[in-house]
Amino acid sequence: MMRINRKVKIVCSILFIFILKSLVVSAQGTYKYRSAIQKIDSSGVYKIELQPGFVSKSKNKELYDIRVVDETGKFIAYAVVNNPLEKVKPTFIGFPEVKQKVYTDSTTIYIAENKSKFNISQLWLKLKNTDVARLVNISGSDNLQHWFAIKEDIQLQDAGSESNPEYEQMLNFPTSNYRYLRIQITNKNKDLIKIVKSGIYVSDEIGKTEFALLPPVKLSSKNHNKQTSYFADIGDKYVVNELHLNIASPKYYNRHISVYDVGNKAEEKLYDDSISSSGQGYLPVYAKTNKLRIDIMNGDDNPLVISGITALQQKEFVVSYLEKNHSYYLLTGDTSANEVSYDLSFLHSSPLSEFPIISHSVVEISPAYKISQPVVKHNFTLLLWIAIIVVLLLLSFLTWKMVNEINSKQKTTE
Repeated sequence: MMRINRKVKIVCSILFIFILKSLVVSAQGTYKYRSAIQKIDSSGVYKIELQPGFVSKSKNKELYDIRVVDETGKFIAYAVVNNPLEKVKPTFIGFPEVKQKVYTDSTTIYIAENKSKFNISQLWLKLKNTDVARLVNISGSDNLQHWFAIKEDIQLQDAGSESNPEYEQMLNFPTSNYRYLRIQITNKNKDLIKIVKSGIYVSDEIGKTEFALLPPVKLSSKNHNKQTSYFADIGDKYVVNELHLNIASPKYYNRHISVYDVGNKAEEKLYDDSISSSGQGYLPVYAKTNKLRIDIMNGDDNPLVISGITALQQKEFVVSYLEKNHSYYLLTGDTSANEVSYDLSFLHSSPLSEFPIISHSVVEISPAYKISQPVVKHNFTLLLWIAIIVVLLLLSFLTWKMVNEINSKQKTTE
């Protein structure tokens, strides 16, 4: 019987490992691309500089599908920042709570007052520790009477494993300057969530924005109806934040110009203004695309000749707390991924400028994606289920055999 027990334990261990690996593959299998993060010598907060080639593999310009994982497949808290040059430690500005006269048992409602009407795209909440699944909605108002939706269905992050009884969560949303911000947490007729306070972190000194050069742009043009259209082919779908136009002629000019994103399904206007010879020729845009169209209205003047276009991408960094003796990877390329919310208290441990910058390796197809996305000619899904069934049948057989032997011994002793 001892031998049978040993066999049962071995089979159970194999089954557990098999299922655990399947879960890890399943969690990462929707992310098509992976890149190894540079090894570190000591634990701490690091800035991982995202190369344009990696950013181009993300499925949206907000980079919602980027993730950080360790060698076990565990997802790690992180934040994407594009201004790592802050010179001073951020200062917290609290938004006082506006008390409600009417309360509800099904929804946590917290109203924060933005007295100075800052233009903000982030709001930090300090909450009592909780480990529940709840969604957060944010709306804004200037008179506490009429409310307008800002963002819905933000996932409430769980408290971490720290010893503090409270934790912070950052809520991201489109830039707003409402005087009042209403945070609603749907509790589904369960206990309320305790919000302690809210506010923003600001710095007194901000460094100059840094840009990364994108690959050379292939340029073509077409003249029609007193208008010149330039077509810029960037290659892959990069995030483009700025264009630098090299104007060859005429020497003096002042023309109306429009820039369109034509690399996606719907054409989108990115820029609509005038450019002149007294300017710098830099056009701020924001798109994730591989093709742009620049329309220049020449009127009766000679066409404006562009000899070249330089595309720039604002540098992006992933900030995360990494531990030594671990291997970490960046994942991206999941069309179904949503924005995540983590406890990002580590961001305030020091000024961003003090966190060391590390790099990541070249982008590759994720091994987990290869496993979970087999080609049609070799679909192993059926074999995987057969293997699971065989292991379960073997485990059941050994258990049945062990029970029979125990019963036989009991009969013999009687």
